Amino acid sequence: MPLLDDILRRAHESFSGSDRDKAVDLLLGARIHDGSLAEPRLQRCALVASKGSLETLQYYVKLLAVDFRDVIVAGEYEPVGGELVRVRDLSRAFDVSV
Repeated sequence: MPLLDDILRRAHESFSGSDRDKAVDLLLGARIHDGSLAEPRLQRCALVASKGSLETLQYYVKLLAVDFRDVIVAGEYEPVGGELVRVRDLSRAFDVSV
């Protein structure tokens, strides 16, 4: 299954050169613990959590297969006042306004 357009665009914005193709390949092959392909929300979370680092994206794609909830926390939550607060909803496309 190909990446959704918003995910592909964000990958192209976040990575440059040969890292761009590697990042897309990582997201395309991302799987969760049961071996099924990661859904778009999880791909978005891994991409946001990577902050443009291919090594970090590799880490989060591998983490999806262990416990995808950790990747959701990394992508959607940030510490605010000593507590984790959900600051983005990555079940929605990147280009969709709230």
